[in-house]
Amino acid sequence: MVATLSNNHSIRKGTRKNIYKSALSSLYGKKKVWDQLKNERLLRQETKASKILSFTLDKKIYTIDNNNYYKVIGLENDYFIERESLSYTATSELVVQLCYYTVNGMKCKRSLLKIDSDRNEMLISESTLKRIFKPCVFEDIV
Repeated sequence: MVATLSNNHSIRKGTRKNIYKSALSSLYGKKKVWDQLKNERLLRQETKASKILSFTLDKKIYTIDNNNYYKVIGLENDYFIERESLSYTATSELVVQLCYYTVNGMKCKRSLLKIDSDRNEMLISESTLKRIFKPCVFEDIV
């Protein structure tokens, strides 16, 4: 924002400084508000990321084909989610690859993962189109 000053000589002396000060103070006020909103957004992201992280603590990690996987319990089949695919960003729904083991090797399909903070549950939809979420957990270390 650029503060423009008029060259009107009929303005009393000192008014020009007041206009400039008010323009600067409004710029500082806007920057202060934007910084506060940014800090609040980052705090919300950190809390959601910590919830995703809490679901992955003390869980058994499988190594298949040089990749690390978590085993999902609570769905009809034995599914695995790749450890690196869980991004710790704060999104309401996260698209992940549900992998399952077949005779021909690992097959993957796209699915949705959602954290329900009210019930403290992890919900997975086996399809990105149907959006039918089922509660599930990762296998614990025995």
